[in-house]
Amino acid sequence: MWKLKWIFGVICTCLLMLSLAVIPAKAQNAPNFVGTWDMTMAAPQNGGGGGRGGNGGSQSLVITQDGDKYKVTHKTPRGDVTSDATVDGSSISWTEQREGRNGNTMQIQYKATVDGDSMTGTMSGGRFSRDFTAKRASASSSS
Repeated sequence: MWKLKWIFGVICTCLLMLSLAVIPAKAQNAPNFVGTWDMTMAAPQNGGGGGRGGNGGSQSLVITQDGDKYKVTHKTPRGDVTSDATVDGSSISWTEQREGRNGNTMQIQYKATVDGDSMTGTMSGGRFSRDFTAKRASASSSS
């Protein structure tokens, strides 16, 4: 009986040590959103949503993290907007409030997936939708 308890104890200890080794390895594979991203907008879909044509000029995203909270600062020729973001696995989403052409405030939803130093996503608001891509311009200093 004593031998059986000892073997069971050794097995439990080995399983505990194995699980402790796996947890940090899994955390290292989590995507790193934090940093500056150079953003490129695709041509407008549904015949609208651009207003100015092209990609709307130079744009970038600055993603910061404080604990488990993320913020995205979207820098465009029309100004900077900082929004709270939600991260789920390799996906990030946020909603910006911007002034529309008629002076009313409009909400624009952004959803993106990060894969290494690349991001692909969509932005949509009202009747328009556009795809975008982003490449990491600089890595986070907290890596």
